[in-house]
Amino acid sequence: MDKKEFLKAVQACRRKMNIALFMEKTVSALSIGAAAGILFQAAAFFVPLYYAGLYAGLALFFAFLTAALISVVKRISMEQAALRMDSFGFEERIVTAHENLMKDGTLIALQRADAMRQLKAHGDRIKVPLFPEGKRLIVLVGLAVVLTGLAILPSKTKEYAKELHSLREEIKEKEDEVEEVVDALEQLAQEELTPEQQAEIQDMMESLQNSLSAYHQASSEEMAQAASEKLNYKYENIHTQLSAMAQSMQNSASVSGATVESMETMAQKLREMSGQELAAGNGSGKGQNGQNGKSGSGGESDGQGDGNGNGDGSGRGDGSGNGDGSGQGDGNGNGQGDGSGNGDGKGQGRGTGSSSNQHDYVSIPNAIADIGNLTGNAVDHDASAYFYAQNGLSWEGTHMSHEAVIGSYEQNAYEGIAAGKYPSGMEDIIKEYFSNFN
Repeated sequence: MDKKEFLKAVQACRRKMNIALFMEKTVSALSIGAAAGILFQAAAFFVPLYYAGLYAGLALFFAFLTAALISVVKRISMEQAALRMDSFGFEERIVTAHENLMKDGTLIALQRADAMRQLKAHGDRIKVPLFPEGKRLIVLVGLAVVLTGLAILPSKTKEYAKELHSLREEIKEKEDEVEEVVDALEQLAQEELTPEQQAEIQDMMESLQNSLSAYHQASSEEMAQAASEKLNYKYENIHTQLSAMAQSMQNSASVSGATVESMETMAQKLREMSGQELAAGNGSGKGQNGQNGKSGSGGESDGQGDGNGNGDGSGRGDGSGNGDGSGQGDGNGNGQGDGSGNGDGKGQGRGTGSSSNQHDYVSIPNAIADIGNLTGNAVDHDASAYFYAQNGLSWEGTHMSHEAVIGSYEQNAYEGIAAGKYPSGMEDIIKEYFSNFN
């Protein structure tokens, strides 16, 4: 019976000593962790350190984990607990009884009984404090208060860090999106395609890889926005190319229907990603038949236009006379008839249609100067002759409609935007300039 009581008393002291050891190591480690967290939070006032709070939290967590591991490794043994009990005036009775705990004998039994009598009589002497001294606790509480204050104190640098983090997240999403599209195009290139079609898809992939580089270099919201605008243009351009490619492959016996369907699906997905469908759905069209007038003398005009916007149109009419209309007529046409008269149509939007009127043409000289961004053959440009055509002075050479010339310049301009040839901020101005021709 004395053995069990003695062992229970020593184990109780050992348990208190282990708790005290853990508390001491934890307070010390957390003080170090709080100091490290204060350094991170202070640095966030000078550099855009978005994860300063996370780093401070990790410092405290690892400090606590370290304290727990040290407490386990250096846990108190039964012998150390017996020695600690003897330090309260038991004159090594406790440690001697512990050493002979598993032995039997008259003298050993008498010594153990004496130790138990002393424990019962003076057991209240044994005082094992669970918490470290007050100075350490005060230091820890003070560091915790400073850390919390720095964490909640606002600053411009912290706001900038949040904006920069949001920008990086946006860029990361775009990069993942582009990589997904590139992988899809790579799989598409492995289908039954001609070498020319595979080379065209390879060019699409390289163009998108250039967009990845633009996102990597983006360090501001403006640069990311410019990169997104270029990427949307590339999506729309690739959509057009894939649609045309799928259209040309539909009647090919060497290409499976699944390949054509995959290409059409990819093209539609890119159109959605470019945002073109959303933009097209924001206007409210009130009609599809309008007058797309060309200035000319005589003839019949039969035009059809479609677009988004509000306008007053003369509807669709067939008649002989002089017609003068501008732009795209959007609206409900009133009536249908044949007769002579003058027609006037007003509207906004993009008009497409056909007309039997004679067109004004732009004459391209036999030789075009190769200066700056202009390309062509620069020889014999002095030999170009001019003559008076029906609508004015013309140069002898290749004749093209002004729509084709403007379209060519517009295509070159948009390719320049996609390639990043123009200064940042000029893209919208260029797009608006060419949209006015429509």
